[in-house]
Amino acid sequence: MAFVLLLVVAVLLFQQGQSTLSLLVIAALIVLSAAVLGLAHIVRQVFRLPATLLQAGSDAVRGVFDWLGGILKPKVEIRTAILAGIRRFDDHGKLVVGSLRVDVLAQIVETSAIGTVLGQASAREVGVQYFIPLEKLTIENFRWSFTVDQGTGERGIAVYCQMPSPQVDEEFIAIDETGIETLSLGSGIQTINPWSGKNALTSKAKSQLKPRALEIAKRPECMFAAERMARGHIENLVHSVAVSLLQLSAGKVPPIAVLVQFSSAVGIPAFEKQRISEAVQPSDRSA
Repeated sequence: MAFVLLLVVAVLLFQQGQSTLSLLVIAALIVLSAAVLGLAHIVRQVFRLPATLLQAGSDAVRGVFDWLGGILKPKVEIRTAILAGIRRFDDHGKLVVGSLRVDVLAQIVETSAIGTVLGQASAREVGVQYFIPLEKLTIENFRWSFTVDQGTGERGIAVYCQMPSPQVDEEFIAIDETGIETLSLGSGIQTINPWSGKNALTSKAKSQLKPRALEIAKRPECMFAAERMARGHIENLVHSVAVSLLQLSAGKVPPIAVLVQFSSAVGIPAFEKQRISEAVQPSDRSA
């Protein structure tokens, strides 16, 4: 009963801005818990109580302290640091998350009474880039919680990232001009007609390579590949930021799991959703 009362007093003092008094009460809680654990050890030695019973009591005490730590700890510390860490990679308001290379073919056909004319241009290994707009990111895109490994009892941290879906960077379409292949054909009289306009159609087809590359980059299969790349990139980035933060603040880094979900969830198959939901087992305490 005394333990619960001290806990309530500490929380009320903290909420009223009495941080010094709150710290004193917390110190009293630590002393009380140490006494309880020490007494439990003595009782175990004297009365040979089952270890599982005492372990349950010890876990309950630690659970209360974890809960208390979640109340007293600033809830935006990790989220603010993650957002600041991501913004360090700002490239004109963009967080570049991956790129693909696609083969592009553009054709223009004109048909008339005297035949058909074809102008064609093709390019291989055209680079398209994907990014996440940073202006859409706030600390509300991130949350974290304590986790417990059900097998070992080891405590860790899970960071959840709800991100805008990757977008195709229309300003970045990399085409090797020297590698563009062209073709112009005519049928009927247009085969020998010097004014058929075949060369003009070929030039027009070349100008359509970039728009065509954008169309390909926005296909569902390409957007799915972009999300897979973006997920891995963001997981590594957020994990690195979280590790650096915890090393500075605590000196010891617990296991950290980073889970990324996109707002559209386009193309994410069932096995991906399963991985996201089962990667960690969060405890009831979250921030």
